[in-house]
Amino acid sequence: MSSADPVGAAAPGRGGRLRTAMVLVWPTLRATRTVPLLAAGIAGVAIVTPPAVTGSLLPLDEHITLLRLAMACIGLGVTFALDDAAKPTTETLPVPAWLGALVRAVAVALVGGACWAAALLVTRSGRETAALPYADLTREAATVTAVAFLAAAVGWRRSSRGIGSPLAAPMLLSGVTVVALLPTPVALLVGMGDTWDPAHDRWMVLLAGSSVATVGVLTVRRSTRARLSVRLSGPPRSR
Repeated sequence: MSSADPVGAAAPGRGGRLRTAMVLVWPTLRATRTVPLLAAGIAGVAIVTPPAVTGSLLPLDEHITLLRLAMACIGLGVTFALDDAAKPTTETLPVPAWLGALVRAVAVALVGGACWAAALLVTRSGRETAALPYADLTREAATVTAVAFLAAAVGWRRSSRGIGSPLAAPMLLSGVTVVALLPTPVALLVGMGDTWDPAHDRWMVLLAGSSVATVGVLTVRRSTRARLSVRLSGPPRSR
């Protein structure tokens, strides 16, 4: 392409895109909706607090249930992370959409991770909770967060205004309901026992699958989707 071509002159090089991306990091962080996530995380911590405050001795499986409710709260807050009313204007920026999503994912990981750590600390303060499998439960929490972020990505893609949480939150709640109703051979919400390790192998598969799906949703280009739409609709009819 010649240097006189206005399109070529307007297209930024790799260095220009990198500088633009760095400039956009702070505005993207400021625009990330972490308040709903923080509120949901506080609610999750509140759920696991009563046994620690009252000194009640609960079975370990009941502590696990409380922690899973805290996970669901944090996941619900994550569904708001990609809401961006400026989407119609930011789509024209010379940086890929996944870059902004990555910045938001880091913010979500920090805030959500802090809320989950607080829930674990409160739970560990009980006398009978030392034997809980905290590493496996953290794996569950990471999976719920990944699924919630995938739902947020789908909602963001489908919303022309960039407000995907009205779709993402019901998607997550529906997914939680389906998981709770899974039959025993493929159950995920199991108690401590012989089925614990196989269930957490399935949690790992779900974590990997949701992460890959999120990357696919965020990296697909609008032009690619447009071509797919044209192919699916068929060639234009001649008059």
